[in-house]
Amino acid sequence: MADSPTTIEELSLEAKVGQLIHAGIGLGNFETDTGWPTEEMKTVLETVRPGALRIYGNHRVTPHFMAQYTNQLQEWAADVDPGVPLLISADCEYGTVDIVRHETRAYPALMGRTAAGDLDLAKDVSAAIAQDMLGMGLNMNHQPVVDVNTNPDNPVIGVRSPGTTPETVATYSTATLEGIHAEDQVAVAKHFPGHGDTELDSHMELPHVTYDRETLERVHLPPFETMIEEGVDCIMTSHVVVECLDPELPATLSPTILTGLLRDDLGFDGVVVTDAMMMDAIADNYPVGEAAVQAIEAGADLVLTGFVPADDLLETRDAILEAVESGRLSESRIDESVERILALKARYDVGERRYVDPLEAIESMASVEHESIAREAYERSFSVLGNGDVFPLSPDASVLLTGIRGVPELEPHLDAAFGDVLTCSLAPGDVRTLDDPKPTMEPESPERSLETLRSVADGVDVAVVTTYAREAFPAGQQRIVEELATTVPVVVVVSLGLSNEYRDLPDGVAYVATYAQDRLGLPSPLPDTAGEALADVLVRDPDVLESLPVE
Repeated sequence: MADSPTTIEELSLEAKVGQLIHAGIGLGNFETDTGWPTEEMKTVLETVRPGALRIYGNHRVTPHFMAQYTNQLQEWAADVDPGVPLLISADCEYGTVDIVRHETRAYPALMGRTAAGDLDLAKDVSAAIAQDMLGMGLNMNHQPVVDVNTNPDNPVIGVRSPGTTPETVATYSTATLEGIHAEDQVAVAKHFPGHGDTELDSHMELPHVTYDRETLERVHLPPFETMIEEGVDCIMTSHVVVECLDPELPATLSPTILTGLLRDDLGFDGVVVTDAMMMDAIADNYPVGEAAVQAIEAGADLVLTGFVPADDLLETRDAILEAVESGRLSESRIDESVERILALKARYDVGERRYVDPLEAIESMASVEHESIAREAYERSFSVLGNGDVFPLSPDASVLLTGIRGVPELEPHLDAAFGDVLTCSLAPGDVRTLDDPKPTMEPESPERSLETLRSVADGVDVAVVTTYAREAFPAGQQRIVEELATTVPVVVVVSLGLSNEYRDLPDGVAYVATYAQDRLGLPSPLPDTAGEALADVLVRDPDVLESLPVE
């Protein structure tokens, strides 16, 4: 039986300030070499008393282990205050494969789910992800992304968004939200008031957007308005300067945006969560404590610190306390946020559901239904955008598999689908993403790559080429496709990310958009389920029709 929920009247000022802190753990922060929470994390829970924790990283553990991990965190928090459970969140945009590397399952990105064109399937995918997360004790889901990806050069959103129009984003974000709520999980829509038209990545720089107010209201705000109407629990801020609203401050720190627009104009009364304050857009421009105080002044409730050391957490806590003691922040302002946070925990019975059964985490990952959902979603998310007449490919065809990412992951699946597969993996330096290991040697030059391909492509029936265009189609990759198109009877380009390449391909080249790889490099370019589904699509009469890119 859970302990009775603590009320705000029972909390000291220090405890209330702690509830506003959303600390991070993972990527070596507060973890042992084996991936277990450290005694230092226990001390943070005793001293800072954060209201929420965010799990970061690529844990090389199992779901069973992660369930025990979150139980330990909840147990330590309960030792401090039995009536105040933790919100424990993660970014699982592709499923729990984003944070747990063993025995987990991947699902298509949001744009891939849009490409499938089935709202019920999109809802089923998000519900399955929610079940997988809850089995590990992750009661808060940093989804859905509701940024409208209007800028093809956007370096951070891409296929994480459901689409490029407000109507598409609102429709498929609603399906995602419905799936999350069907499993009684806390949902967080992000990144208000929109990160879809930036040309900079806020993890590394502070982006500015210069569109006018009419564009903001017509394109970028409608999906957030829909989320509010549909009862989203939390909205995450963006570290973006939206010049038509506030030419000086990023949205995370702007009272005009968080209080004036989000609270007063749009009527949002849920929990406002900042994006990670350790991101360079904030950290390079504002001191740790000052940034937290400004975010609360602006209207934020939960300050997501990111995976920062204990000293930064203490500095954040102390700066907020000092702001209250000096009168800069009123205690009643702190109380507003604490009331929202405690109400959210009560609404989702976080206290009653504080601990999870690790066996349920295993059962969720072993679910035949979830595997079927993932497989169907991947198969239907692949869009044939050019020369679909070449399909189905003959299983007896000799195949050259080449490209710049995903080749090792796709190789065993093509081996199973075709009788004769020759693999030649390329690695141009312009396509590395954040999780790619540092290369042990310099990649081949495009000229050398072309020489290699000429020597191995002679006599094959089909070339399957993986491509990945972060913005425009890189010239080196384009030359590889053009060279193969002159020497191999059938060339199939498999785009791993946004479908930026298909207008620049030679006539006759077949083009399959997978929307499988986001700009940040997670998860694996082609998880097993996606690789199996793609190989199957290539050798049978595909259900996907020639279509336009996702809108």
